[in-house]
Amino acid sequence: MRGLSRYKILKKIGEGGTSAVYLAYDKRTGKKVTVKVLKEIKGALGRASMSMEEEASVLKRLKHPRIQRLVDYGDGYMVTRHISGISLAEKLHANGILSEKEAVGIAIELAGILKYLHGLREPVIYRDLKPANIIIGNDKKVYLIDFGAARIYRRGEKSDTSFLGTVGFAAPEQYGTLGQTSPKTDIYCFGMTLLQMTTGIDVKNENALENFKLNGSPKLSDDLVKIINKCIKPERDDRFKSCGEIEKALLDSIVKRKRSGIVRYLKRSIAAAGLAAAISGTILYAEPVKKYVVCDAETRMPAFKGRLYNAKERIAEFIGRELFKEEK
Repeated sequence: MRGLSRYKILKKIGEGGTSAVYLAYDKRTGKKVTVKVLKEIKGALGRASMSMEEEASVLKRLKHPRIQRLVDYGDGYMVTRHISGISLAEKLHANGILSEKEAVGIAIELAGILKYLHGLREPVIYRDLKPANIIIGNDKKVYLIDFGAARIYRRGEKSDTSFLGTVGFAAPEQYGTLGQTSPKTDIYCFGMTLLQMTTGIDVKNENALENFKLNGSPKLSDDLVKIINKCIKPERDDRFKSCGEIEKALLDSIVKRKRSGIVRYLKRSIAAAGLAAAISGTILYAEPVKKYVVCDAETRMPAFKGRLYNAKERIAEFIGRELFKEEK
């Protein structure tokens, strides 16, 4: 394929229905890159090529340090900066659900990335937020990859030109009957992603999802449950107005959690201080008590010794008298 001679393919790292993804070495820059190459599928190549062209067009607009950067684009292939790390899906599969603290940290970074996309002059709707498309980099930072489902949001349009997304994570409006997708579509996907990383719920399981909406989760704070539930409201108008609002709610939940932790610590400290005071009081009074006992013993002991001596004499006298009677 013309243009790909610049890249040395190292290994395959992924595969989809219409494309394969490779880790490669850019001979010109000496850096690692990710190369997406279309498969030659009869009857589907035209649509896949158009989709890749749209993805490249979106990526050209974006300049954010946590979004994969377009390096090169040609007929049937696209090259982006390689981000070293592990996908959130792989992390969840290997280690299980995240603690609330870790999940909220990741969520705040994601909200910041989405806020950037939605704040562009022509907003970009990502439409496919899920753990598989989130990379936890080797530098511990959060990155967003795979903009194959992304589209430009244009006010006034009645519907999307294509309906893309992942079942379970996709918002109701992504199924094509409720008008075009909008920034609030990404908010729904964000909520489902946060739900999965903190509870492990299968987002396609409607019963489990309904149970969470009604009862929350014992693993999560009430504040985080409320945030997730507000994100995944079926009606767009019931969701958060923006990712900026989500960001603030998440930060407020951290402050509240820390404040609760401080209160618990203070309560324990006060209880410990009370115990310490009681012990100190006992120690404080121990010395006077000791002095009293010693003084009392010193006063009473001579008299006690005298009584013992008199008793001994009487006993000796009694024994001597009884023995004398026997001899007679």
